[in-house]
Amino acid sequence: MRLKLTVCAILLLCHLVVWAQPKAISSYIDAWKKTGKDQSYAAQVFFDSLRITKYDLAAKKRYWDDISQLHHYLDRHPDRRLGVRLLMFEIMAAREHGLASRYYSVIDSIIKIAYPLNDPQLNAELYSIRADIPPSGETHLLYNLKAVEIQRSIGFSHFPYVHNRFFGISAVLFGQSNYAQCIAYGKEGLNAWNLDSVHRDPRVYIFQLDIIGASYRNLNKPDSARWYYNHIIASVSNDTDPWFIKLWTGIAKGNIGRTYTSEGNFDAAAPLLNTYLQVSRECGDWLNIAIAQNALSTFYYKQKKYNRAASFAAEALAVAKEHQLNAELISSAALLAGIYRIQRNIDSAFYYYELENQYKQREKEELKKSELSVANAQIAFDNLQHFLMLAQASVNREKSLRNAILVSILLLTIIVLLLYNKKRARDQARLKEAREKHARAAQQVADARDRIDVFTRHLIEKNNLIDALQIQLDQSKDLTHEVTEKLLEAPLLTEDDWENFRQEFSKAYPLFFQQLRARYEGLTPAMERLSALIFLQLNNYQIASALGISKESVARSKRRLRTILELTADESLEDHVKTLTTRC
Repeated sequence: MRLKLTVCAILLLCHLVVWAQPKAISSYIDAWKKTGKDQSYAAQVFFDSLRITKYDLAAKKRYWDDISQLHHYLDRHPDRRLGVRLLMFEIMAAREHGLASRYYSVIDSIIKIAYPLNDPQLNAELYSIRADIPPSGETHLLYNLKAVEIQRSIGFSHFPYVHNRFFGISAVLFGQSNYAQCIAYGKEGLNAWNLDSVHRDPRVYIFQLDIIGASYRNLNKPDSARWYYNHIIASVSNDTDPWFIKLWTGIAKGNIGRTYTSEGNFDAAAPLLNTYLQVSRECGDWLNIAIAQNALSTFYYKQKKYNRAASFAAEALAVAKEHQLNAELISSAALLAGIYRIQRNIDSAFYYYELENQYKQREKEELKKSELSVANAQIAFDNLQHFLMLAQASVNREKSLRNAILVSILLLTIIVLLLYNKKRARDQARLKEAREKHARAAQQVADARDRIDVFTRHLIEKNNLIDALQIQLDQSKDLTHEVTEKLLEAPLLTEDDWENFRQEFSKAYPLFFQQLRARYEGLTPAMERLSALIFLQLNNYQIASALGISKESVARSKRRLRTILELTADESLEDHVKTLTTRC
């Protein structure tokens, strides 16, 4: 009895040890197993805790310990969804703890792993993470657009930080001078602002208003621009940082002043622009200092006060040069060139025109790089989507094949059972009719069972043969092998036959004839045919049969070809021809 109690105690202790680890991470597992529309906010709870405790060393260690335990749990209990959620959490932890670069190459793999789950909401979350890894304006725009597209179909209210997605999109579009689209996405982001009061950043709201207002200003719609900048002045007062309030109030007033300048309302513009420059200097914001100086230069230029305009433009140019502000370099150089042209100072005007063109050329080069990056990002995304579709198609084929096999087995089993039951019922009926026929009926039943066993074994053997043939077919899908087989079957006795051979050969080895002709001009078609057959490693007899000539003629042709190719006695003709597809 005492021994039994001891054994039970040990088993209970082992049970508690086994379950201790999953219990410590059970909150993660419970949240990450969700598949409904509440899954994004359930996962966001853990992302929020990372951000809140990012400077707590004890919390940092605890999170990485949890990640390690979760990996061990998944080793014992594989689960695709949990694995994807864990890797997402690991990326977010690395981002908060300054280790994000370790995971730049991982996110695409996670997207591939998640694809078979066929969960658009999970994909939208992954695209949102991918938009910022690595930091790139092109990938940021592409993946944010993909994320927003999915989020819109599911409902923005089911996703945190939706306004950040729209802000990211509009910011990149503004940088590309696509102001109309920038405004459209920016307004949609503002409309979604109240959907997530927990995660919204009031400063992102200010930045979004600024981008929309600047877009309207660039589209020469001053009334709309002023509305958004006045909204900034009303909203920024709620911030807790006096410096931020002061700077953005100045920025908003300055941009309102710029709209008045464009309308020729100089009395309204003057105090706003002067305030803008003063505030920017007090806050030490060099970008806005240069913008304000160029704005004042434009203000005086429109009033034909060219000396004052030149003074502000020169100051803006100096600031922009020092801090590498290319847009303001272009603006200030253009202003100075225009001023000196009007003042008929030809040398200075020419100098600043040249300077403006240099800065514009730099901007064009950056734009070309950006366009190339956009194209590369789109290609990479298309390749990823293609891979995912192929992977899903493969999975679907496997499922269909497995289901077909299962259905076939089930149908055969039913048929066998029906036949068996029918036979058994008939035997039982006969048994009731006459006891004297019992022995023979029993033998018939036994014989029937033997035949069923043989039939079943035969079915198993046939299925094994089908599987083996299927594997062989799957392993033999080689385009080059197929084309080579076609070549070997093609008779090469006429010009039409040679053309068919040449076309098939070119599909298999596209560089061969190209390099042969490039290296050795003046080769006859006959020499090209011979070279191709040598490349296929045919012996003289096979070449003679293919070309309809004697083996001696083949040997003579090979000697002539060696002479044309200028091969030494130590060099192998076959080896030399073989290298024609490897040298570029």
